Amino acid sequence: SKRIGAGLYKLRFFGTVYEVRVLEQFASEMSKLMPVKQEVDMSSLILAPMPGVLKSVAVKPGDMVAEGQEVCILEAMKMQNSMTSARVAKVKKVNFQQGQTVDEGDVIVEFE
Repeated sequence: SKRIGAGLYKLRFFGTVYEVRVLEQFASEMSKLMPVKQEVDMSSLILAPMPGVLKSVAVKPGDMVAEGQEVCILEAMKMQNSMTSARVAKVKKVNFQQGQTVDEGDVIVEFE
């Protein structure tokens, strides 16, 4: 077994992994009242993985991009990081231009 946290465990039984939540009675009752966090489709965004300066932006709104196509280059700590598209998509919005500074988590490009 492996403890993940928040009462969540992964148990392996004859090669099959089961996720099990173990909570005290009060915590179990309260967890039923908690809203479920919605998963965000990250394939429609290019996020800055770290603070840096955009060295180039190769797309503009309306452009079609292929999976794995370079969208922009981010320079951080004297290293250039190529940011690529996770899927085939149409560029919806470009939030930063060449030479601008971005912080970790900033949305650089949005896809439809």
